[in-house]
Amino acid sequence: MTSQGADELRARHYLHTLDAHPFGHQPAAPPAPTPPEDPDMLLALTIAGLAPGIATGLLLRHRGWTIALLAGLGVTVSLPLLLVAAMLAFPPLGLAVAIASIAAALHAYDDGRVLAGTAWALSAVISLACAGVAL
Repeated sequence: MTSQGADELRARHYLHTLDAHPFGHQPAAPPAPTPPEDPDMLLALTIAGLAPGIATGLLLRHRGWTIALLAGLGVTVSLPLLLVAAMLAFPPLGLAVAIASIAAALHAYDDGRVLAGTAWALSAVISLACAGVAL
């Protein structure tokens, strides 16, 4: 006949092997990742997004500034369409962009920036649609 203390020790050992913790003793969850808010990083991303359009405009300036500006604007505007086409061709890219967009949207909503959060949420919906995820 076993004692009540031995049964309790066996139960604790069994729960320990399952990595179970008593109520109130759970390990702390890791903090949620936040998108970068560094102004230098945002400036670098803006320059990277505009660089192909600026380079196209400078390369075509010998044909006239009107054509150069229109070509540069066309290249700059077509970059988001290129991203959508890449997400359609490679669905895991769409999932990665969607996860990043969801994180950015939640962070923007937490900061009270409703318009930015809605734009990030729309980006997440488009990315998930490109990845073939039914909403």
